[in-house]
Amino acid sequence: MPRVGLVVGKFCPLHRGHQLLIEFAQARCDQLVILSYTKPEFAGCAPAQRARWLGALYPAATRLVLDDAELAAFAARTATPQRILPDNDAPDAEQRAFVGWVCTDVLGLAVDAVFTSEDYGDGFAAALTDIFRAAGRRSAPVEHACFDRHRVQAPVSGTAVRGDPVAFHRDLPEVVARSYRP
Repeated sequence: MPRVGLVVGKFCPLHRGHQLLIEFAQARCDQLVILSYTKPEFAGCAPAQRARWLGALYPAATRLVLDDAELAAFAARTATPQRILPDNDAPDAEQRAFVGWVCTDVLGLAVDAVFTSEDYGDGFAAALTDIFRAAGRRSAPVEHACFDRHRVQAPVSGTAVRGDPVAFHRDLPEVVARSYRP
């Protein structure tokens, strides 16, 4: 069983599919790290809002919701050069390097497994393996655990929810659904 697991997502907004993935990961590791970032931001899903949602639902997890302001504050507190978030459409290599940097330089750890519902998971795990080895953080490969790739258990996406939150209200945890009520 992996000791430290990682789930990365925009969580814009956090929906039932995200919950199932996070719960799948929690059941399979001792410590779970949840990382959320998006550039650009989406209306109604500001970093503070996402942090509240994740905190309410997953208080035992290590949660990090980043934006460029938070990264600037981190750089000001430490000797680490300032970084900026990659754009949502940045190449996979840039996204993976950023997440590896967050793990090693911001959180000071290496994960044992990444949990995704995406095809990119194997490549993501391989890239993190290389990053952690180069940093002297671990020698064993990072595992990839894929959950519900075809969205059978929760056929919902953040894009669909953002398009019509009322139609997808049943797919939102109560703490998130309250954010969309008038």
